[in-house]
Amino acid sequence: MNLLTDSLKDEIRECYARFLTSRAFNARYCQRLMIAEVARQLCETRNEAAETYPLALIEAGTGTGKTVAYVIAALPIARSRGKRLVISTATVALQEQLVFRDLPDIQSNSDMEFSWALAKGRRRYVCLSRLDALLQEGASGNQALRFFEDEVRQPWRRGFGCLPGNDRQTGLRRVEW
Repeated sequence: MNLLTDSLKDEIRECYARFLTSRAFNARYCQRLMIAEVARQLCETRNEAAETYPLALIEAGTGTGKTVAYVIAALPIARSRGKRLVISTATVALQEQLVFRDLPDIQSNSDMEFSWALAKGRRRYVCLSRLDALLQEGASGNQALRFFEDEVRQPWRRGFGCLPGNDRQTGLRRVEW
């Protein structure tokens, strides 16, 4: 069963047309094909008997409009189902491109109303207990720290807003660093 209704198709086409007009771009066959395939796959239902899920693999070169294609197709579908759209990227650079350039551009040029938030995985944040263990270990136990000896000895110089003596943010004394 396919949940891609004619009204949903029309909404996607209108968003794409507004985006192209606003940016003074011409429609590209490959981008239209990407939009159609993303929309079709997102609206397919799971085949219970075959235990399969809809899947689309889209590969295209840099600058071909993949982001525009999947966002313009996926947002109206997510909204029609009362769902949130989650986009995962493989690299931080692509994540930043999406959040700081592509999504604002799509929103302002397609007249679609949506909001977004950046959610980072645990590996993108410092683990305070590991940092503490690393600092306790010192440069002798970790070869990589040799490159940062000044920062380990004088962390208040690293731009964390820390001052010699007591740290106003954490309340730690300098010797505790």
